[in-house]
Amino acid sequence: MSEHKGLRARIRDWWRRATGGNDARTAGGPEAADEPAEGTGSTPAHPAAPAEVAVELPPGDDVLSVAARGDVFAFEVVPHFRWSSREMTLETLRERAVLLEEAARCKLLRRAWSVARTFDPGDPVAAEKAVNKELRGGWCYNDEKGLIRCRASVRMRIDPGLREHVLPFHLAELRLTEEHRLGELKAGQVQARTERWLRVMSELELLGTLGPAERRLLVPFAAALADEDFFKVMQALKNTRRNGAQALADVLTAATKHHEQVGLFEYANAYDKALSEFCRQMGLSPFSWVDTVTDVEELAP
Repeated sequence: MSEHKGLRARIRDWWRRATGGNDARTAGGPEAADEPAEGTGSTPAHPAAPAEVAVELPPGDDVLSVAARGDVFAFEVVPHFRWSSREMTLETLRERAVLLEEAARCKLLRRAWSVARTFDPGDPVAAEKAVNKELRGGWCYNDEKGLIRCRASVRMRIDPGLREHVLPFHLAELRLTEEHRLGELKAGQVQARTERWLRVMSELELLGTLGPAERRLLVPFAAALADEDFFKVMQALKNTRRNGAQALADVLTAATKHHEQVGLFEYANAYDKALSEFCRQMGLSPFSWVDTVTDVEELAP
């Protein structure tokens, strides 16, 4: 019997520990601290680091000058400063930046001087890139109001005297470039219109595929429909060819009258050279007229 009572007592004690004991401790113990809700403004255990404030002053009217390679010309330098601090307010930082700006300009000038002198005076872009690389880290001032960081950058321009010297050449280069572009455009358009009018004439005249002789005949007329300037050039070329043919005819006529004064070989040699030069200037193959006559004789019944 005592064993049964002891068993029941052990079960009862276990049950109390499993249920009532925890409730008692929970009820009697210290309450857990609630986590602060968002937006309640509760102060954390460790205060946050002060926020950084930054200011950029408007650029001044004064432009710095650093010598370029050769010490004949100089680069114009427009500085820009960004001031920041974690130890003062924005208004205080702005006031201190105004006081420190002149010192920052002098420091910038010292660091940019040796870099800029390694560059050609006509290449401010490369000089600007190198100087900004040199200034990339910035520097700090231990001001009485706190630590202030200054980050500087520059914009560089070509020397005004050098600009005035090279300006006419750059303008001439631009003019030539644009004239070339317009000339290429006009040539392409004139060629396309001329070829189109040649196809129209060929179809109307039932000429089929145009050969060199037909094209030399029709191009001046197609040029008149394509472009006025091109038409004038083709007319001049046509007149030159006509005058050349007339000159050759005059030479050959005079040669037939006076060939008795030279030997037969000298006469034939001069005639051959004159005919070859005429064919070259007219764009004809030498003795093409002989081939044409032979073809006609072969076709004759």
